[in-house]
Amino acid sequence: MNAKEPGDLKPAIGLYSTTAIVIGAVIGSGIFVSPAGMARSSSSGLALLGVWIVAGALTFIGALTQCELCSSMPRTGGLYIYLKEAFGESVGFFYGWANFMIAGSGAIAAISFIFAGYFSEFFPLWRAPPELQRWAITIPYLGRLFPLADLGEKMVAGAIVIGLTWINTRGVRLGAGLQSISTTCKVLALLGIVGAAFFATGGSSHHIWASRAGTTTLTTWQFLGLAVTALGGAFWSYDGWGNVTYVAGEVKRPERTVPLALFLGTAIVILIYLAVNWAYLYVFPVEELGKVSGDRVASALMNQAFGPWGVWAVALIVLVSTFDTTNSSILTNPRVYFAMAKENLFPAMAGGVHPKYGTPHVALWFQCAWTLVLLFTSSFELITSMYVWVNWLFYLLMALAVFICRRRGYARAFTIKGYPYVPAAFALFTCAYLVMTLLEDIHQFQIGESPMIKSLMGLTLVLLGSPVYLFMIYRRRFPEKAVASPTR
Repeated sequence: MNAKEPGDLKPAIGLYSTTAIVIGAVIGSGIFVSPAGMARSSSSGLALLGVWIVAGALTFIGALTQCELCSSMPRTGGLYIYLKEAFGESVGFFYGWANFMIAGSGAIAAISFIFAGYFSEFFPLWRAPPELQRWAITIPYLGRLFPLADLGEKMVAGAIVIGLTWINTRGVRLGAGLQSISTTCKVLALLGIVGAAFFATGGSSHHIWASRAGTTTLTTWQFLGLAVTALGGAFWSYDGWGNVTYVAGEVKRPERTVPLALFLGTAIVILIYLAVNWAYLYVFPVEELGKVSGDRVASALMNQAFGPWGVWAVALIVLVSTFDTTNSSILTNPRVYFAMAKENLFPAMAGGVHPKYGTPHVALWFQCAWTLVLLFTSSFELITSMYVWVNWLFYLLMALAVFICRRRGYARAFTIKGYPYVPAAFALFTCAYLVMTLLEDIHQFQIGESPMIKSLMGLTLVLLGSPVYLFMIYRRRFPEKAVASPTR
C-alpha cells in the first residue's frame, strides 16, 4: 500500500465493524416485505426458495469478484476506483455520479422514509390537509412528484438523515461502532422471528413443498415477467454488499480485512435470508404468502405467533433494521465522492478531511443535502425504481474488470477460486438478467402497464452527468479557474 499523505483518511475500522457494515448495508426493509411479492411470481414454496438461492449464489460470486479487486486496490472509493482503473476515469465518474445522484442518496432517502413510516405506528405524525397532499409537480416522461404528501414522515426521515450524518462526521470509529451495535441487534431480532415461526405458530414444513393451486402453462412473456419480478425482489434485498469497499482506506489491513468481511458478511446474509424465508413458508403456503395484507409478511407471522404484541415487535425490528441500513449507507457512500474530489471529478471542497475527527465531513454534508432534496420531493420513489438495471450494468463491468486487472498484472492478496470460470459465469448471468429486464420493461411499456421503459430511463439519468464530467475535465485542464482542494 502507498504511504498515507496529509489529508488522507486514517485506518481505524476492524474486522467486526467492517463485517457489520456489509450486513447492515444489505439487510434493510426488503426481507420483511419482498417475499410476498416474490411469492405471487412463484409456483411453489420450493421455487421461491430457489429464487433466493440463485440470487444469493450470484451475490456471493459478485462479492468474491469484488474481494479480488479490493485486495488489488485497497483504497477509499471502492467500485469507483476499480472501474476507473480498468476502463478509464469516464466510467469511474459515471459510476460515482450515479451513486451520488441516484443510487446512494436515493437509497438513503427511501430507507429513512420506511423508518419514518414504522415510526408513525408508535407516534402519530402530522399530515398536511388532503388538498395540499394531492398537489403535484409533473415531470414529462417521468411522472409526478408530491412534495407535500406524507410530510410528517419526511420530517422524521430528514431528522434521521441529518442526525446520522452529524454522528458520522464525528469520527469513523463512532459511526462504525454504532453500526456494529445496530447490526448485531438486527441479526438477533431476525433470528428471533425465525424461532417464533417454528416454536410459536404451529406451522407445517409441508407448505414448502406444496405447489400453488391452479398452476397453468405460461406464455414466454408471462414467464419472463414473473422471473424478472421474482429475481428483482431478491436482488433488491441483497443489494448493498459492495458498499464496504468504499471505506477500504479506513480499514486496518484492508487488503485482507475487507475481502474477509465481504466473504463473511455476504455468507451470513444469505443464510439469514434463507432461514427467514423458510420460516415464512413454514407458516404460510406460497399462495397465502402472496396475499398477506400490505405485503407485511413478518408482521403477519408474528401476529399469528403473539398477537398484536408480535406486530409491534416487528415494527420495532424494522425500525432498528432501517436505522442500521441508513447509517451504513451514510457512512460508506461519501467516501466515493471524497475519492472523486481528490481527482478533481467532484467539487474540490468534498475532498476535505475534518482537522479533528479525520472524516470526509464536507462529502457527508453534500450527500445529506441532496438526500433531503430527494426525500422532500419524493423523487427517490421514481429514481430508485429505475436504477436497478443500471446498477447491474456496473456489476457486469466489475466482473470484466477482474479480467483486465489480471491481464495487467495487478498484485492481489485475494484470488477468486475458479478463475476464469466463476467471474465469467457471473458476467454471463448478469448479461442475461440485463437483457431479460430490458425486454420486460419494453413489453410493460408497450402494453401500457408502465409509463416509461424504466431501465433505459435509468441509463438516461446516468448519462445526464455528461455535461458535469466535461465541466470537471475543463476545470482540471485550466486549474487557475478551479477552487483549490483543501489539504485537511
